[in-house]
Amino acid sequence: MTTDSEAIEDAVLVRLLANEEPPGRLCSYGPGTDQVWEEYGDPRHPLTVLVHGGYFRPSVDRTYLRPMAVALAAIDLRVVLAEYRRIPGAPWASAQDLRDLDDVLGAATWVGHSAGGALVMRHGAERTRSTVALAPVGDFAKSYRGGHGRHAVRDWIGGSPQDKPADWKALDPSGLQVDRLTILHGDLDQAVPPHVNADLEVQWIRGAHHFDLVDPDSRFWPDVSASIAAATRG
Repeated sequence: MTTDSEAIEDAVLVRLLANEEPPGRLCSYGPGTDQVWEEYGDPRHPLTVLVHGGYFRPSVDRTYLRPMAVALAAIDLRVVLAEYRRIPGAPWASAQDLRDLDDVLGAATWVGHSAGGALVMRHGAERTRSTVALAPVGDFAKSYRGGHGRHAVRDWIGGSPQDKPADWKALDPSGLQVDRLTILHGDLDQAVPPHVNADLEVQWIRGAHHFDLVDPDSRFWPDVSASIAAATRG
């Protein structure tokens, strides 16, 4: 049965997906259809890379973050809205895509939501990038034990922690050192329950659900966007 909080999150996602914002300028960083990005804003402005969530599943793409990309461009940021491969059982394809995009773009602040938050945390540790993780899947072991997203992390990695211990250890952001990291998480989040990140250094946002952090129409957006701008401008 869907709870009231889950219904609220579902409704916001539907609204974000129904947005009428035109796509940004499309660019490629690889040969695949998912190895692309959309660009927004003035190229002279500081660069922010957005990485969408969706629990690593191929059915969810960058579309729901277009309003966020437009809103960040409006506060004088250059925004790259990234797409990446989301292949069940091939998690390193996602990680490699972030590396390849980084090689093209150079220095930037990486902002990820949900599963994208986990990806940018790992990328920030690997490439020493300024990182903002919004409601990230920040501890894979806790997410696995909770069966979150219908065992999304297990399906993405291609097996349980017992089946693929090396991959789980290498991909789990909770065990990595990210030097310049900001984590924001709503205390009413249902998609990624707050206890997943309870052992991390988190700025908790009271009253916020999962998609409130990426919704320019939410009452929390001024604080979220200010955090992103501060991280991007250094």
